[in-house]
Amino acid sequence: MKLGFCKKSLLALAAVFMALAATVAADQPDQKGHEKRGAVPARTVAPGQVKKFRVTAFEGKIAPSTLRVQKGDKVQITFISKDGTYSIKFPDFEVNDKVSQEKPAVVEFTPTQEGTFEFRCSKSVSFKRWSKNGTLVVN
Repeated sequence: MKLGFCKKSLLALAAVFMALAATVAADQPDQKGHEKRGAVPARTVAPGQVKKFRVTAFEGKIAPSTLRVQKGDKVQITFISKDGTYSIKFPDFEVNDKVSQEKPAVVEFTPTQEGTFEFRCSKSVSFKRWSKNGTLVVN
């Protein structure tokens, strides 16, 4: 009886340590010094295919707030809203659109330069309130 209890305890303890190690590793910067937390890389796709993302606007915030692609990738971002109408601004790619709970906004472009590019979702109440910026990182 004690041997079975010990095995179960050790297995549970090992599972806890593995989960903790995965959490700590996710919060560490990658080899280039970029934080991984909150960043969503596109799934690897064959050349010529579109890398797709889904960004959700809610309570004046956006998630995920960081997207990563490679220079020359075709990018498609679908913006959806959980709580109202938001304006979408992606100035470096000449994107200016609106998203509501009834109608998502789909934007497509191909980054031709490496760098970090900001995008914003703003929600109008009685005045315009900007949410936290999002970031597209192009390597």
